[in-house]
Amino acid sequence: MLQKNFKIVSLCIALLAVAASSARADDSVSIQQLHDQVQQMQQQIDVLSKRPAEQSDKQEKVSAKVTKREEQSANLGKAVQLYGQLRLSVDNYSDDFGAGTGGAGGDGITVKSNASRFGIKGEIPTGLGNTSMIYQAEVLYGAADNPTNEIEWREGYAGLKGDWGQVRLGRLDVLYKTTLTTIDPWNDTAAQSRGFGGRQGSSSLHANYFTNTGEYVSPSFKGFKAGAWLSNQLDDETSSIHGASPITNFKGGDAKGIGVKFNKGGLFVGADWIEFNADNVASGVTNGSGWQLAGRYEMGDWSLGAMYEDVKDLGLGSNLYLVGTYTYKPGKTTLIATLGRNRDATTYSNRNIDTWSLGAKYALTKDSELFTTWVDRSEDAFGTTRAKDYQILTLGINAKFGY
Repeated sequence: MLQKNFKIVSLCIALLAVAASSARADDSVSIQQLHDQVQQMQQQIDVLSKRPAEQSDKQEKVSAKVTKREEQSANLGKAVQLYGQLRLSVDNYSDDFGAGTGGAGGDGITVKSNASRFGIKGEIPTGLGNTSMIYQAEVLYGAADNPTNEIEWREGYAGLKGDWGQVRLGRLDVLYKTTLTTIDPWNDTAAQSRGFGGRQGSSSLHANYFTNTGEYVSPSFKGFKAGAWLSNQLDDETSSIHGASPITNFKGGDAKGIGVKFNKGGLFVGADWIEFNADNVASGVTNGSGWQLAGRYEMGDWSLGAMYEDVKDLGLGSNLYLVGTYTYKPGKTTLIATLGRNRDATTYSNRNIDTWSLGAKYALTKDSELFTTWVDRSEDAFGTTRAKDYQILTLGINAKFGY
């Protein structure tokens, strides 16, 4: 608008000048000269009025290029993410922590790697509507062990994700396992709820991964999310359905499950059902089904969590896990207490096992931490084996890295 007004005013001034000059002029030559001057002024005005528009177009093109580069950079960062964790601790094992306990097979002090890992994952937009391709490939790295056999494959999958939910195919942490890991603050340490052969308040179903598996998880709706998964082997295949003992004794056939989760406003609830129909079953486990219910409630600096698991039909017993936490000094230090009970597992000679722990975490960064825990575990006598009571004191660091 300003450019247009400037143009009009300039023309008016020029015309007035022509009129005034014409009135005083006595010959045609003077008039023609004045007309030529007016045309030159008009040309200059046209040039000046075009420059801001041209500059604006150039600025818009530059801005569009910058925005496009920023979007490409963001998509690239999301598409390829390299990451890792070095989880190392100094552990002291008591005298009873020996062969036959599901532990290290000895006592004393040593440095342990607690599921140290590295991997690659990403999410890449596709041309299939509002759908992205997702993937992950993760490797266990024995950061403190003898270099022989220190590499082991962990979770690996590829799939699709969109407004309709997500589908994954591969070797997976299925819904059943993630219900417990959501409430367990000691994942991948000596105090984790599934420690010592899966007998620390939960069954071995919460360790390792299901093989040859497909899973669908719905989008979240008002805090609710549901899903289903299936691990299925070929008719003549006798490979293990699951990677942890004694679940490795389910060979061939299939395992499947469904789960529902609610997570909103400091409240988490998870419920899962699981069933095995293996072709070859041995060593105390049996085909059948089981279920679990877990929850956690956060109240400011405090949180309380619990899980009850009934998998007696599978030979894995009934299991209870309780956990409480308190965080102080603006989130830097968290105190943690847990209690685990395992009962009626035929694969563990039906003996009673009780485990409790006290410990703390100190946040070094947003993702990394120092931790220390005291774990005490007692087992009933069975057969010719005496009752046992043994402890672990652990002090370590969880160093996360990547981009």
